[in-house]
Amino acid sequence: MTPKNTCRPSQLLQAASGVIVLIVLSSCAADPPQAAPQNDLIPKPTTSVTSTSIVNDEPNCGDNTRDNLQKRISSQINALSRGAFEEAREFASPSFRQNVDPSAFQAMIQSGFPFLLNGDPGAFGRCRIIDGTATIEVRFGEGTAVTLVYFLIWWEDQWWIDAASPAVDSLTDKVEAS
Repeated sequence: MTPKNTCRPSQLLQAASGVIVLIVLSSCAADPPQAAPQNDLIPKPTTSVTSTSIVNDEPNCGDNTRDNLQKRISSQINALSRGAFEEAREFASPSFRQNVDPSAFQAMIQSGFPFLLNGDPGAFGRCRIIDGTATIEVRFGEGTAVTLVYFLIWWEDQWWIDAASPAVDSLTDKVEAS
């Protein structure tokens, strides 16, 4: 393979994966106590899936919960698109904020996730909640899109973004490697 002057999305994903893994591991060391969600605290489904969904909900990720997760992520992306890094960091979990200072957060976004600065997720995908942790896929861009899996935790009666990691798509990786 010959070197190129531009980075392929798969190279950005590999670099971003390393950063996210480090952040997730560091946030495990000093987590504040987290209350497990009670069934009556998590909003019950009452509305239809939003127009940005690309697949149906998992049974444990009802419409209201999905909408709350999407709004939280979209609010952070909106703040990033305006260059409001400190505001965007406020959507992160307390453990994330404790382990990643504002300047490190800004550097991480600008170097590993520059597509978040555009302000427009392409589509929200699969959603799942297990033991107070929600995962939801968010696809950015068209053509060679980048998909992140967001991890959100339920703490003090709301969802907090704890991490985001590039989704692994073996078919895409095989096609790009050819």
